[in-house]
Amino acid sequence: MQSPLAVVVLMLALCSAGHATCPENEMIHCRVNDRCTRIRYICDGDNDCGDMSDEQPAICDVWHQPDCDRGYARCHRYGSSDCVTMSRYCTLSDPPCLGDVDPRICQMLREEQLEDINQVVAVEEPVVTGVQGESEVEQAEELAEEFNAQLDGTLKHADCPDLYTSVGGKCVSIFFPGNITWGAARSFCKSIGGDLLTLDSDYTFFATLVHQLHEYRVTTDFWLGGSKYNDTQAWTWISGTPIEIGSPFWATRSEDACVARIVESLVHTNVTHFANHGRCYHYSKAPTDPPHGFCTALTYELFHHMSDEDCLSNKAPLCIHKK
Repeated sequence: MQSPLAVVVLMLALCSAGHATCPENEMIHCRVNDRCTRIRYICDGDNDCGDMSDEQPAICDVWHQPDCDRGYARCHRYGSSDCVTMSRYCTLSDPPCLGDVDPRICQMLREEQLEDINQVVAVEEPVVTGVQGESEVEQAEELAEEFNAQLDGTLKHADCPDLYTSVGGKCVSIFFPGNITWGAARSFCKSIGGDLLTLDSDYTFFATLVHQLHEYRVTTDFWLGGSKYNDTQAWTWISGTPIEIGSPFWATRSEDACVARIVESLVHTNVTHFANHGRCYHYSKAPTDPPHGFCTALTYELFHHMSDEDCLSNKAPLCIHKK
């Protein structure tokens, strides 16, 4: 049995070992105290840390990106250009995001510790690809084999025309190598005998599609054939039919603002009440109001569930063949 003195020494050693790990993902240690705050709360105007380390003016000057919401940054990758969370921007690799985020921000997020940004030294993270000891040619050949395997599962099938594969009994073109705007994607689909894919209310087909994308390790974002022309009109498929809002198609988004949810009464019509005694939630279903964008897409960031995206951003066309 350890002596009381040994226990005290052990406790002191543990206390001096630095901060403990934050209790949840997407959190970061405050600078002075032992508190953790959510990454999305950085530079939101509230002193969440208590020591103002999450509202440091020097951090906020570089935290806010001009063309994305707070806590998001423009990521140029695989030919697409989308706003992703700051933590995702800093963790993506092979290839990493190309953008204007100050590397000192990523260094703090990697170390999970808020610091005086003027004292942070960014260490370039090595990009590791292939197997250690292989030549560049060998690594390139392995990537080519992986690419061909993806092509076999996404753009080839004996029962479908060229550039199409079978998904749930339908011929679908999962053209992951190319990234273009929504309008250009629809033109591409028409040029190969199809149109942008619509999901309607076919839940089984949607589940099969997402499973196939994940099975072949497809990390591309895809355009769907749905849009909303302005704030006053409803979301509709290109066929003119309304798009079903909610689960299981639409993705869940994490929001900075905390809002209560309202539910309708099952007994009385036109009667609503706050859910769970007005509890405040940080998550909402896409599409948002006002929307992030006016075209529908399946994005890898949101596990290939539907979201409202900027129609002029670049994503791959997801086409269905017109028989």
